[in-house]
Order: sequence, then structure tokens, then C-alpha cells
Amino acid sequence: MDEHGADLDSLPYIDREYDDPTIRSQVLQMIEEEMGRMPPPAIPRSTSLFKNSELLRKEYERVKSGRPLPPFDIERYKLDPPKEPHEDEWRRASDNAASQLEHQSIRLVNLELLQQFGANAWKLSNYQKEMMLAAIEKATEGYKQAGVDLNKARKYEQVEAGVKLRDLESRWEKGVRQCIEIQVANCQLLAEISKLEHGAMNSTE
Repeated sequence: MDEHGADLDSLPYIDREYDDPTIRSQVLQMIEEEMGRMPPPAIPRSTSLFKNSELLRKEYERVKSGRPLPPFDIERYKLDPPKEPHEDEWRRASDNAASQLEHQSIRLVNLELLQQFGANAWKLSNYQKEMMLAAIEKATEGYKQAGVDLNKARKYEQVEAGVKLRDLESRWEKGVRQCIEIQVANCQLLAEISKLEHGAMNSTE
């Protein structure tokens, strides 16, 4: 019985019955029959993805339906003059020019920040990723070693159990053989007793 309270009777390190092709075919047939009686897995027919992001949900639906990516909108980046000599048209053109100027100013600031701090930020990001990778590799090696240690412990326990099982099996076979020998001896004694009794009865007559 393992730590979860389940009865385990499999000893793969000492049981060699599965190496027999006949036994293996029987086991595989039993597995197929058992799988045939199992109900199908409960898989939802539809799964809603990106419930919290409308943008990602629409993009997922576009890719799923096979629609092409819409062309990039460059209309808002143009600096067209007013179409008509009206105050509202000039105001919209002026606001658009101011917006474009602010956009280019922000791009220039970002480029300056990137030039000043980008290299160090990149190096720091790479260092952090290398540390994460090293931690993951260390944890992976730890899990692998734990698996190896567990298999070694299982093999040792099963080999020890195999020695005990073979000793018990030998003692059981010896006990069964002795019982058979005793039964045979009893039958022989009963036959001799019956023969002697029959001879005694004939001599008295």
C-alpha cells in the first residue's frame, strides 16, 4: 500500500511474466477491452477564448475564419491641407498638424531614451532571462535526479521484496510438498491397515 492508500501489486523490477509474448498479448487485449468500456472524455464542444479582451477575441476570430489582415490605416498620419476655405476645416487641419508634431516629438524623445538607456536595459533584460533560465534548468535537473533516486529506491525495495517473496514461495512449495508426502504416507498406512485388518478377519474365520 502506497502513501495514498492504494494497493499496489506491481513489481516490474522482479516480475518477468510480461516478457512472455503470450502474456503481453493477453495484457494488451485486456487493456483494449477496458478502454472500450470507458466513457469518452468530456470535452466541451466550444471554448471561449480571450473573454477579457475584445481586441484579441476579434483578432482570433479573424484568423480562425481565414480573413486577411486589414491594411494599415495611414490616413491619420497625412498632413493634407483644408479641402475648403472654411474656419472649421482650417481648425481640423491645424489640430491634425499639432497632433502629428506632438507624435514626432514623442518619437524623438523615445529614440533619445533608447539611445541613452537602451543598451543597458537590453543587457539587464538578457541577464534576468539568463538567471530565469538557469533557475529553470536547475529545477529541471533537481526533478530528474529526484526521479532517478525514486526509481533506485523502488528498484532496491522491489529487489529486497523479491528475495523475501522467493524465500516465502520456496517455503510454501516445501510445505505443500510435505503435505502431499504426508497425505501419500497416510493413504499408504490406511491401505496397509485395511490390508492387515482384512488378513486378520480371514485368519479368524
